[in-house]
Amino acid sequence: MDQRKEYDEPCTIEFFGQDYTQPLDIEPVDLIISQYAGFVGQATKQYLKPRGILLCNDSHGDATLAQFDKTFELIGVMGSTNELIQTGLDDYFRLPKGKDVDVAEVKKTMKGPMYTKSVENYVFQKRRD
Repeated sequence: MDQRKEYDEPCTIEFFGQDYTQPLDIEPVDLIISQYAGFVGQATKQYLKPRGILLCNDSHGDATLAQFDKTFELIGVMGSTNELIQTGLDDYFRLPKGKDVDVAEVKKTMKGPMYTKSVENYVFQKRRD
């Protein structure tokens, strides 16, 4: 992370063993990771700096909610060899036969839909406030 960062401050990584749906006593951060943990992106987006990154999967629908949230922009996906892919992003989050995504159903079931094309991880950037 230190090799790829684009700022002068030292890189620090912290893990908070607490309920992310409750208020967190933290300053805005550059990266939030959501892996098999529910709607982390939605519950913590206020702690993400503008242009900060949400790295998430869609096991519980977190990537779907980010895709349909104007706060976030899909800027890449992580390929099978952990490379960042930033082309062809319009091919993701499409349902078979052109059906529309039911975001309310995703929230209710806490499950991401079966899209025609998917990956393990999606990379979203928080839009400027």
